[in-house]
Amino acid sequence: MQYKKFRKQLFYGMIGVGILGSLFHFVYDFTGQNRFVGLFVAINESTWEHMKLMFFPMLLLTGILAPKWRETYANVELILNLGNLAASWLIPVLFYTYRGILGYGISWADIATFYVSEVLALFLMLHSIKYCGNPLLKKLTCISFILIFIQGIAFMWFTYHPPGLGIFAAP
Repeated sequence: MQYKKFRKQLFYGMIGVGILGSLFHFVYDFTGQNRFVGLFVAINESTWEHMKLMFFPMLLLTGILAPKWRETYANVELILNLGNLAASWLIPVLFYTYRGILGYGISWADIATFYVSEVLALFLMLHSIKYCGNPLLKKLTCISFILIFIQGIAFMWFTYHPPGLGIFAAP
């Protein structure tokens, strides 16, 4: 019974992530290109900036769901953090894979990479939650928080200091 309730909340939460991520695509311009807002939302069309559209809404979802489910699922933060990292990094993996195969990009497929990444992460989290009671995972939960922290700092830093790599370049 608890799993069904968790599954339902996670499903609706991921719908919220999709909506919020979509809205975050336009917030930077709506705020007059506010530099603080730009730390958390896309400031250009680079793949890196689009990863932020998934990362920060999923971080918010983790902050909402983890306190509710911590007693039921001991390492729920690990599952939610892994989902966040997977969804964020699946965006460039899917994007560059399909473009590499086709040799060109398609607008609807570019957009679809966001939602496909989200759905795959949802399945990963729903599958993984069944194993999160294992006490051996406590150390992995700590590591996942470190990775989320590093990823968040990297998103903020590289927003205004991008290295000269393709993932940071706006097409």
